[in-house]
Amino acid sequence: MNIGYFISSHGFGHASRACAVIDKLYTIGDNNFFIFTTTPEWFFQNSLSFPFEYIETQTDVGLIQADPFTEDIEKTLKALESFLPFSENQYDEFLSFISKRNLDLILCDISPLGLWVADQLGVPSILIENFTWDWIYENYLNQYTQLDEYISILQKIYQLPKIHFTCEPYCERSINSIIVSPIFRETRTCKEKIRNQLCLDDKDLLVLVTMGGVPIDRHEENLDLYTGNIKFLFPINNADAQLDHEKIIYLSHNHPYFHPDLVNASDIVIGKLGYSTVTEVLSLAKPFLFIGRKNFRESSVLEKFVRENMVSDEIELNQIFSSNTVDKIQNLISKTKSEKQAINGADQIAKIIRNKYF
Repeated sequence: MNIGYFISSHGFGHASRACAVIDKLYTIGDNNFFIFTTTPEWFFQNSLSFPFEYIETQTDVGLIQADPFTEDIEKTLKALESFLPFSENQYDEFLSFISKRNLDLILCDISPLGLWVADQLGVPSILIENFTWDWIYENYLNQYTQLDEYISILQKIYQLPKIHFTCEPYCERSINSIIVSPIFRETRTCKEKIRNQLCLDDKDLLVLVTMGGVPIDRHEENLDLYTGNIKFLFPINNADAQLDHEKIIYLSHNHPYFHPDLVNASDIVIGKLGYSTVTEVLSLAKPFLFIGRKNFRESSVLEKFVRENMVSDEIELNQIFSSNTVDKIQNLISKTKSEKQAINGADQIAKIIRNKYF
């Protein structure tokens, strides 16, 4: 079966979730995958262990951001003006290109373009989401009434799929959607091997810092607060994998490690509230110090889920290297972690797709 997958490039969370589903679909049949996105190809090469065709394509606008925590609605509106509505004239060559791939099924991780393309070509489509862009844009309507036009367009497009999966923790359930458990990529390499590769001692407490695929700047201030065996690991801009400081391991943005393996090797995770970060930390029962996004509508939903289901606490971005965070790290690590095996929503989705299309 030839499967097209249209994936939002808003952070790496949508790509992570898509890779989890692709990985499961690969095991249930002789499938060829065609990935449409602007998320870097190396991300999929790192996440998938089998061949696929990567087609760099803008599949949605999402929210244009000034940094990992700040949305730029003015730029988002300008981008939406160029992107929507879709038309056959605008995408004539693209539709022809896709039709030659003889796709049997098109999956979309909140990409409206994929749903529209599937409708134009008469290919069954599947939507996978924990929110959709019309729901996100509603939060800015009071200040930016121009968004109403694009919300209406998107609402119609999101009604096109033959199957609609809504993944926990979800923001809003559609009438006909199928609820599935949190979706996450699963580990490949044992914890001990990863820690050995990172040159960690058995007594070292590893703190993984992640911003959902967005590299951050180097941080070395206030490290004297961290006594004993606490070490930090995080990707930064334009750095080779190296141990620059006895208490920090820096990795390049496109480092070779599989991210779930790093989560598994860690004792605690500090990170921005994002879907894939939450679900992968949840699946491995790691304590989570989260950094919220006050202006992003999804954030409050994820925060509620984290507080109710995970050993967790909140910090501010500028508090990562502070005495307050030292106390919180030690407190969370000392708490008993759940041993309950997490159900992967990717298995549920693959089973339903197999029963209907294979």
